[in-house]
Amino acid sequence: MNKQTLWLVLIVIGINAIFNGIFQLHYDESYYWVWGQNLSLSYYDHPPLIAYLIRLAIMLGNSEFFVRLPALVTTTITLFIVYTMAKKIFDEKVANIAILLAIACPIIEAVFFVVTPDSPLLMFWALTLYCFYIGIFEDKVKYIYLAGIFSGGALLSKYTAVLIFPSLFMFLITSKRHWQYLLRKDVYLAFILALLIASPVIIWNYEHGWVSFLFQLHHGMDSTRIFNLDLFFEYWGSQFLVGGPILFCAIMYYLIRYFKTNLGNDKLAFLVWPLIFTLGFFGYYGLFKHMEGNWPSPAYLSGFIFLAYWLNKFENRWIYRSSLIFIFIVIIAVKFPTVFAPQRFHNRIPTMNIFYGNKEMLAKVVPYLTPGTVVLGCDYGNASRAWYYLHLKRTYVLDSFPFAHAYNYWDTRLTLPIKSAIYICDTNDLENLIILTQYFKSIRLVDVATYSNVIADNKTYIYKLYN
Repeated sequence: MNKQTLWLVLIVIGINAIFNGIFQLHYDESYYWVWGQNLSLSYYDHPPLIAYLIRLAIMLGNSEFFVRLPALVTTTITLFIVYTMAKKIFDEKVANIAILLAIACPIIEAVFFVVTPDSPLLMFWALTLYCFYIGIFEDKVKYIYLAGIFSGGALLSKYTAVLIFPSLFMFLITSKRHWQYLLRKDVYLAFILALLIASPVIIWNYEHGWVSFLFQLHHGMDSTRIFNLDLFFEYWGSQFLVGGPILFCAIMYYLIRYFKTNLGNDKLAFLVWPLIFTLGFFGYYGLFKHMEGNWPSPAYLSGFIFLAYWLNKFENRWIYRSSLIFIFIVIIAVKFPTVFAPQRFHNRIPTMNIFYGNKEMLAKVVPYLTPGTVVLGCDYGNASRAWYYLHLKRTYVLDSFPFAHAYNYWDTRLTLPIKSAIYICDTNDLENLIILTQYFKSIRLVDVATYSNVIADNKTYIYKLYN
């Protein structure tokens, strides 16, 4: 890697390392931290790997920095695997462009910034592609088995990892040079190896009525299949933002403009199939149901290398240079929103306001905490933030509440009736208050904690509950 590129990558990593310890935890991050306090073979929402990585990281400390350390480490590894794979497939020039494209992509900035299952997913997806490429193109069979191991790690990270298998199958079945690997046992044994590594997820689901699989199928697919053009444009609009406006348009241009060349050249086809299959899979279901913008994010890993090849071929430098300028503007806006956010966006950035005020608002709960008091949250996010920022041994979400998620499996530790409890919620939802009347004789609002700055205008309602 040339020195300028290396320094740029290290600066991006360093900026994220600094600010990951400054921002408070997003409700999903605190939820995954709670998973780390309740280790299991798998969970209602996702496979278990992120919980284990957080549990390992917080052995060094329990601050926000250490909770987010798995995101920093796995995303850093992902960047260097992208570079190494690009160099292996093409050359050092393409590799330097590929890693610049990666750090210029908003989704990479996001997985640096927020610890989610996407962080290890991207790392294992990249490792799988890298090893599978060596195994197939250099005929080194042990790398095919390594790809099986790493794809198993991807399955332990997030369910969307399953898309890597049909992507690579489509490459093999359409490759004139490498289709014969489908006649060999190694690819199939590697797939079985991946399933064995992911077996904790399968075992947990078997023991819990396949609840996690069913939840994700319902979450990502609509059985009614009612065509909705608005959802179609919403999905591709989200990819325009997640992939970066310039990068996404450039990928689509070179993908369509040179489509026959892309599929006719084995190296390009290897990169293109995971890109088009993953984007296309969610694009199809995006015709009927809302798709989250981050779900197809692994597609961009091979997309960076694919685009880097074409940019190098035509010496088209303005795309990655302008993309870098764009992402540094985004980084400044995200890391310093209270300073640089335009006036018209003040108090109107819902994706940022959740990082502010949680610790300060929850401090208002402390005077009401007495020995034996149970802390209830209205959903998994409120309960998890309370658990983390109040340094509690446990919080609960009643299984009657919507969005209890994994808390459903921990409420068995509650002894009913509950004598005294604190109920915490960021909304004053009447439906939940009605549910609480089934459990408590007295429900009293004791405080409304607030936090406000130019970005956030947040509230937390605190109720005292008695029997």
